[in-house]
Amino acid sequence: MIYDYRLDPWNNVLDIHNISGERHQIPTTSPFTVRLLEVPQKTEPTSLSVTCNGTAMTEVAATPEQGQFFPDYRANVTGDPNWNRGELLFNAADAGKWITVNYRGMGTLIDSRLPDQLQMPFTGSQQADRETNLRWVPNSWDSQEGQARHDPIYGGKLRRHRGIPAGTYSLREILQKLINLSSSTEFVRTVRECDCNCSDGCSDDSGP
Repeated sequence: MIYDYRLDPWNNVLDIHNISGERHQIPTTSPFTVRLLEVPQKTEPTSLSVTCNGTAMTEVAATPEQGQFFPDYRANVTGDPNWNRGELLFNAADAGKWITVNYRGMGTLIDSRLPDQLQMPFTGSQQADRETNLRWVPNSWDSQEGQARHDPIYGGKLRRHRGIPAGTYSLREILQKLINLSSSTEFVRTVRECDCNCSDGCSDDSGP
């Protein structure tokens, strides 16, 4: 879940949430950094704890050695002691290990309106329109073409249409369009028992 940075700027009050059991895997390639789901509050003494395989890791304010982590709020970027993105730096010797983090969260630097405000251009679907004739009449259909005055002979067609057209969509819009077009297809093999002397599956055969 994405939350706004929980700061009331008029009253200078933070809405702090205690976060526990947050799991991350340290990357296997450099940089060996993990970004927490929320920005941790910097406190003295620290309220940030990291364990790896049940063993507590040590917080440091310099390049970490094995078993240590360096939170970016101790990097003192541009001389601002409150600067913080919620990133933790680890030693290469701990690469690939899973960690569990507990901390006091202040929210994220990502605005909760992002799904509606972030807009991106997309190309159209690369799938071609296709059509296949069916031997039998489908059990359900979306449209009908052709007509007959008497004794109609019914058949069917299976058509595949292009998906989402090219355009600029918000993140929420494109995800919703993908959901709207999503489906699953089931292919079922049916078996009928022939109870006559023919070999081509006539109407006397029993079964579905």
